[in-house]
Amino acid sequence: PRVRIQPEQERCAKIAEDKLKKVKASVDNKPPPRFKHMVVNAKKAQLEEDRLVEIEHQNRKLLQQLSKISERKGVEGVEERSPKKPLRRGEAPGARGKSLNLLNRQRELDRIERENAAILRRIQEQNNKDSEFSVAKMEREWKEVQEHRKMCRQWIG
Repeated sequence: PRVRIQPEQERCAKIAEDKLKKVKASVDNKPPPRFKHMVVNAKKAQLEEDRLVEIEHQNRKLLQQLSKISERKGVEGVEERSPKKPLRRGEAPGARGKSLNLLNRQRELDRIERENAAILRRIQEQNNKDSEFSVAKMEREWKEVQEHRKMCRQWIG
C-alpha cells in the first residue's frame, strides 16, 4: 500500500503546482488610467499664458515709450524747436509752461543730474586705477595649491 501512496501524492502535488501557475491575481495592482484632462493642468497653463501675454504687452508699451523718448531731443538739445517740439528741461508732456511745480521739478532734475555726474566721475576714476588683483600672483598661488594637493595625495596614497 505504501508504494501506491507515494505516486498518488506526487501526482496531487503536480496538479496543485499546475493550478498555482494558472491562477490569476484577484487584486488589480495596475495604476489607474491617466486621462489627458487630469494630467495636463489646463488652468495652470492658461494662467501662465495670460501672464506671458501681459508681460509681452507691457514690454511693447515700454518699448514704444522708449522709442518716443529717443526720438525727441535731449534736455541739453539744441534750443530750436523742431516740428515735433521736444520737451525742454523741466517740462512735462502736454503741460508746456503750465506746471505749478516747475521750480521743484527743475531742482529735482538738477539734483539727479548732479548725482549722476558724481556716479559717472567715480566710475571713471575706478576705471583709471590699476586693479587690486594681480593675475600673476593668483596664478602663482594656484600653482602652489596644486603642488600641495599633489603632495597630500602622495602622502596618503
